[in-house]
Amino acid sequence: MQKKSIALAIGLFVVGGLSGMVLEHFRPIVRAHAEVSLGTAQKLFDAVTHGRAKADKVFSGPGGLTGVEVDFDGHKTVAFITADGKYLVAGPVLNAQGNDQGHAAMIRLGLVPKPMRASALAKETVHADSFVLGTGGPEITAFVDPNCIFCHKFYERAQPLIAAGKLRIRYLVVGFLKPSSEAKAAAILGAPNPAAAMAENEKGFVEATEEGGIQPDEHASAATISAVRDNTRLLSESGEIATPTLIYCDQKGAPRLIHGLPKGSLKDFAGHIGNLQNGVCRK
Repeated sequence: MQKKSIALAIGLFVVGGLSGMVLEHFRPIVRAHAEVSLGTAQKLFDAVTHGRAKADKVFSGPGGLTGVEVDFDGHKTVAFITADGKYLVAGPVLNAQGNDQGHAAMIRLGLVPKPMRASALAKETVHADSFVLGTGGPEITAFVDPNCIFCHKFYERAQPLIAAGKLRIRYLVVGFLKPSSEAKAAAILGAPNPAAAMAENEKGFVEATEEGGIQPDEHASAATISAVRDNTRLLSESGEIATPTLIYCDQKGAPRLIHGLPKGSLKDFAGHIGNLQNGVCRK
């Protein structure tokens, strides 16, 4: 891996553990048992990031790794270093259950907020800048980024259900995946008809480059940019900045949250959920 690529990997990790899942339990951070000193960690970061990253503290990580709290271009994150101090792990560190140890450490260190419960987050989204596609069926809330390929697939799969009156989706558009994401999100939310703007983005979506089709609005109003950033902040309170993130009601009337696409077919998913409106589950 090139040094530039490693720096980029750390930068992606800063965004919020894009591939990570939140651990409910993880062992306490104990600096005394760290295998790699803070000075050694800093030397490695200097070598691979050309001085862009500053190692603030070290702690014991999983599998003999040393965890490092890092300041990367003014953003706090966590990375891991091998016991010999020669190799940097600048991405998700997963256990056998698929849980990301780095993201859990970021919560423990206070670098990212503790995940909000689905019921609380659902109520927080009520006043967010959003729009609804569909007129019948159960309603769910979806956080999407204009450049997210899985959001694009979700949009396409949902269209037949929306057209048949079997699903309604309230979209909260966010912007974090690519440099153009925020301006594209602003182009959608700031449009006279956000649903039509979303359709334009998805119709022109280029899967090869994972780029939404709408033109970025580089001159969006401050209010629109603020709305996009507020939506992105709400997404971060789900515990993971990942799209699509869905909030829905289960058959027992309890709010649920999932990161990514539902398992199985979307048709089956829509047929076994409740109705989420105004932040609460309704019959």
